[in-house]
Amino acid sequence: MAVSFAVIGVFLLALSVGALYGEADTSAATDRALKQPLQEFNSCGEKAMPIFANNYRARTCLDHMEHGASRCGYYGIDDGTESYVVFCDFNTEVGFAGTLIESIALKYNSFVSTKALYVDWPLNENSPNWYMYRLSLGRMTRIRGHSIYWRATCEFLSAGIDHRDYVRAKVADVDPLTYKGQGSCKTVEYINIRGHVGVRMTAPFWNYDGHMHMDSSYLGSSCSFKANSGAVSKEDNWGYYGAINSKFRCTAHADSTTQYWMGDYVKRQRRSTSTACKGRDKVY
Repeated sequence: MAVSFAVIGVFLLALSVGALYGEADTSAATDRALKQPLQEFNSCGEKAMPIFANNYRARTCLDHMEHGASRCGYYGIDDGTESYVVFCDFNTEVGFAGTLIESIALKYNSFVSTKALYVDWPLNENSPNWYMYRLSLGRMTRIRGHSIYWRATCEFLSAGIDHRDYVRAKVADVDPLTYKGQGSCKTVEYINIRGHVGVRMTAPFWNYDGHMHMDSSYLGSSCSFKANSGAVSKEDNWGYYGAINSKFRCTAHADSTTQYWMGDYVKRQRRSTSTACKGRDKVY
């Protein structure tokens, strides 16, 4: 079943009236988050984030890309259970289609800091925004079923992806929706924390009684990736933020944002992702 203009219309109505969804969405903080400008700029080279409708069934953003979509923006998807609108990134990494599953500003981190990604905790899931947004566990799980990779980014709205303060891993190596552990070494395809870079290395992840994250200051790890040089004591990265470092882009200031994505490369351009990238990849 294709996602129709009616679904897009519901999304537009949700944005226009500030409709809020999810257990924690009754607070004044949530209302303020949705009032932040959604379309002031985006890293995909657009001055405004376009909203697209489609006449075919797309389960994730990857399906849109394989049908020829090439501009970042809001797209309708039908995951087999529900139809809704998500934000798709098609431009910041060549041939990669990313579906945004969560984006949280540091000043609103308390809403998710104790909620691991395997916990069902939707926030404004029908009103995608950069400051307080998370899909339900059911929606994330169904999107993951058609994704090979996940990635975490910082300040996508303003910085796009230049592969600084960025991590990408295969779901098969560490699944953020099922992994439960504290400091276990997991293989990542590419990682950069404050300029410390690793390619096909292991890094320690926590995802237990709190949002998934890394502790880049952790010295007891046997993992191959190290970023403790320049770290603050007990520094947290990508999710739970008990100790923050202003030199890490996700925690540079109160309005800094952290994103989680699911996605894959289009079949005709699928390639090894084991090589470090320099600068922002663009699709023209």
